[in-house]
Amino acid sequence: MDALEIAKKLYELSGLQIRPIDKACAPSVGIVRDEIAGKTVFSAVCGANSYVFEIDGAGEDREVTAALARELIYGFSQKTGDNTTRDFLNGRGVPPVSLGKTDYYVFAVYCRIPDRVREYLSAMACAEDFVADMGDGKTAFCKKVDDDYRSAGEFGTVLHENLAEEIDAGVKIGVGGIAHGTSELPTYYAYANSALASGAEFDPQSDVYSYKEYALIKMLSSLPYTETEKFVKTALGRNYRAVLGDEELMTAADAFIRRSLNISEASRSMYVHRNTLIYRLDKIEKSTGLNIRNFNDAMTFRVAYLIYKRAEDEMKKP
Repeated sequence: MDALEIAKKLYELSGLQIRPIDKACAPSVGIVRDEIAGKTVFSAVCGANSYVFEIDGAGEDREVTAALARELIYGFSQKTGDNTTRDFLNGRGVPPVSLGKTDYYVFAVYCRIPDRVREYLSAMACAEDFVADMGDGKTAFCKKVDDDYRSAGEFGTVLHENLAEEIDAGVKIGVGGIAHGTSELPTYYAYANSALASGAEFDPQSDVYSYKEYALIKMLSSLPYTETEKFVKTALGRNYRAVLGDEELMTAADAFIRRSLNISEASRSMYVHRNTLIYRLDKIEKSTGLNIRNFNDAMTFRVAYLIYKRAEDEMKKP
């Protein structure tokens, strides 16, 4: 379905009159009111493609009309059952749209009410982003790389926070990384999908899983128990069992790492004074030699803990 067909179908369905315009005029957000020109411009996603339209008028009522149009256009792709993007991201078929050398963050989003996720992602998507129903509660989201974020993981964390505010249904996000051009999208979606599966296996309490992190954890977890224990002991020191078995310390470490090493946010989430959290982090450093206020030490601590936890769970199996 091209832009003119969408405009025609929307008019037949609702009486709304919209005009397709060049993507170069795409707004930086979903809807922009141009009061000087007397127009309202909005981007919309239909299937694998994104489009830009305009309507006359720039008042608040026109913004509401544009929002309604976006939802109706998104609904077209759900009703037509376009599987082109799904097949492509699953490694079958050809690209649904030419993206050239555009860099994209690639995510796999799981939720038990995926329609809500796709509705939200489509509403926030810019002209060059796209959203696809991948089945089994999963949604693929390919977001053009934004200079506002340092990494796909950082954007994934922000994305989860926004989705969790809108949808109270256990949203989980697998972060595939950054795909460089169309040809890499299936590979990075596979990474994102793998991250979701590995996250559920190793750390079901978390909500955002990075492929890079869990690929390393999975590889190390395949080592014999004696080798795993040696790695954990090397990373965390001889007193590692005392630290990893201390619920108070592990709760502090988990909250601190989940809140991107932010003392204030972590202490608020735990309902403790920031000095209490600092004391516990200092205690971890004294016992392990790792200062988890430092990103590299935090990641070493987290990887070692998850590997240790997996090895102990395996040892307990009959």
